[in-house]
Amino acid sequence: YAQEYTGEHHDSFTVEPSKKIYHWKGSNDYVKEHRNVIFADHCWQIVRTTDTGGVKMIYNGEVENNQCLDTRSNHIGYSGSTSTNLLTTYYYGTSYTYDKTNNVFSLDGTITTGTIQTGQYTCKKTSATETCSSLYYVDTLYSGSNYNVLTLNADSHYTQFGTLKYNKSSSSLAYVGYMYNDVYDIHKTSTNTESIFSKIRISTDYYYANSYDYNVTNPNNYTLINPYKVNSADDYSSLVGKYTYTNNSITYYGGTIYYIAAVEGDYMYCIQFQSGNNLTYYNHTYTYGDSYTDNGNGTYTINNATTINRTDFLINYRDIADKYICKNSTNDTCSVLFYSSNSNDVSFRYYTSTGVYKYASGFSYNSSTDEYTLNDDNITFWDVRANYSSLHTHHYTCFNTTGKCTSISYIYDLHYANSELYYINLTSGNDVNVALDGMLFNNNVNTFNSIIKTGIDAWYKRYMTSYTNELEDTIFCNDRTINKIYGWAEDGTIGSDLSFNSRNTLNCINETDKFSMANQKAKLLYPVGLFTKAEMSISVNLYINQTGLYYWLMTPSSFYNNSS
Repeated sequence: YAQEYTGEHHDSFTVEPSKKIYHWKGSNDYVKEHRNVIFADHCWQIVRTTDTGGVKMIYNGEVENNQCLDTRSNHIGYSGSTSTNLLTTYYYGTSYTYDKTNNVFSLDGTITTGTIQTGQYTCKKTSATETCSSLYYVDTLYSGSNYNVLTLNADSHYTQFGTLKYNKSSSSLAYVGYMYNDVYDIHKTSTNTESIFSKIRISTDYYYANSYDYNVTNPNNYTLINPYKVNSADDYSSLVGKYTYTNNSITYYGGTIYYIAAVEGDYMYCIQFQSGNNLTYYNHTYTYGDSYTDNGNGTYTINNATTINRTDFLINYRDIADKYICKNSTNDTCSVLFYSSNSNDVSFRYYTSTGVYKYASGFSYNSSTDEYTLNDDNITFWDVRANYSSLHTHHYTCFNTTGKCTSISYIYDLHYANSELYYINLTSGNDVNVALDGMLFNNNVNTFNSIIKTGIDAWYKRYMTSYTNELEDTIFCNDRTINKIYGWAEDGTIGSDLSFNSRNTLNCINETDKFSMANQKAKLLYPVGLFTKAEMSISVNLYINQTGLYYWLMTPSSFYNNSS
């Protein structure tokens, strides 16, 4: 039931491969019965041999009755990562003990107070002997007296270990790293929303009226005149043009009231009145068309215009998407022009003509003034959806009309439906290539641990250090080689995800991705890491991946909008 692996492979950072690689094949009873190995008082599943003579195994829980049973119970594990306030008056230990009878932790090892160090445990108690049901492993200082910690409890199933949070965030390309360094945070532009209606479910318990009274001396007093209720859904359509509080008290009054502009099914589409204002005040007009004329004097005129009142919006909202709009126009003309990026039955999202920005293929940088200047090929527009293709070659912008800034933005993606641009900010003359190198490739890229690496290392330190000499120093591959770069290239198409190679090969390409105890550029503390996609693919028909949970691999897949 073993099979030779015939693809490329190189398992050691220092030793050339000299042996063939074999792995289990098929899903059968023999493999199921023989896949487990007991080592260091833990269960492991055999994954494959290595080309330097070892065997790669994947963690498979704790031993019960000297066996690796399907009934293995819950045990001590990490339930998650968080930031918490730690005090120097708390006691900290280099180890811990667990009382199975009372389900509590106690500090052990060297116990101190007054200082906080990475790798210590704490109950967050001011007594060295006080116990706790949740124990905290100190990872890194976050800010001030807040630390990133991993929480330990006794109610973790062994399969949950691989579901720890991979990194503290997913909003940077850097966070695909098992370790990382430079982080360029992701930002996005936002469109404005014009709210037309409040969509409220109709109720036969509410009171309605044909008119209302407003008490000028008490600004919190709208009162329904001759309020009544409707009997059934057959009466809902008669509520158009009526007023309501959406309240079931006949004596209720308040500072707001609703005008029912439309009814559809069990819902009423309402315009809210406040401060004594009436329908005339709120019943805006919207004039829209497929194009506009810039009059050169700060005004714009809609061409082939259609004008509707706010109360008519539900009937016409599908026509407003991807249109130019003037609100309360005079002769189809206005000083602030909207462009509707999308619409639904209660609102539309829009850009305004005040967002006219320059975009360019590149820039020059003046180090003495710390200023970027967009290239002369810059183009100006505010409607990003209509100029979508221009961004393929004009990724840089200062988000202003001058084309000069001390922090320049690089646009790598567009969420077309919402007209949202995704970008990173660059300073000190850096361009996108410097950012990519710092996040994925350079020699210092592996500086800070991911959260899951911190958890794995802490677990190994607790249970496995006395066995390190028996373990082979093999490669765990965090392959960050880019397959399709799209908008992250200066001449790249936006609108598609950056993807990584995710090769089904046991040969790691980049030196900084070859995590090993012997590799100073991707150095492991211990000979332990995560499963890769290639190792998953040769084990796909085995019980090895049947945990019932999704868990992390070490192989990056893609970067989508703002999520790694």
